[in-house]
Amino acid sequence: MTSRHLQLKLTALAVVGSSLLAGPAAGTASAAPCAGAGADPVETSQKAIARSTVCLLNKERTARGLHKLRLNPRMSKAARAHSLDMVAKHYFDHVSKSGHDVVDRLTKTGYLGEAQSWVVGENLAWGSGGRSTPEQIVKQWMGSAGHRQNILTGRFREIGLGVVIGTPSNGAPEGATYTTTFGARG
Repeated sequence: MTSRHLQLKLTALAVVGSSLLAGPAAGTASAAPCAGAGADPVETSQKAIARSTVCLLNKERTARGLHKLRLNPRMSKAARAHSLDMVAKHYFDHVSKSGHDVVDRLTKTGYLGEAQSWVVGENLAWGSGGRSTPEQIVKQWMGSAGHRQNILTGRFREIGLGVVIGTPSNGAPEGATYTTTFGARG
């Protein structure tokens, strides 16, 4: 399946509101810890937070017999741009205020390029204080059916992650906003 329809179906599954309200995840991965998993994004480099988040996501995958996802700079560029846009314009959605979705963002960075086929997905989250750590964000994603499906989709081969300091909500305490893009090209 190479259509935008499949992508939108996967993305729609990930839209369940603020994932931070979900209950605890059952059966999360528990191998060696990822460096910085409990770090406060406000006090830690965004690159370190991104590395930790990808490590945690890959632990969830490998604990279930799936391959690790490779970090892709073009996908990360699209993810970071979306996180920045949500914080700057105070919204939290897979579709930007200008009407662009994950396919548009990945096309703009050149990720989809000349691919004959592709499948993509996207997870979003934001949190403040202890709810903004990579460990808590991944825990909440794993507790949400749509987000979990994106994380555990075996067809995905690459990942992009964009974490920025700030929240999309006016008046929220200082925190971090996460966008994760998932994809595979053929």
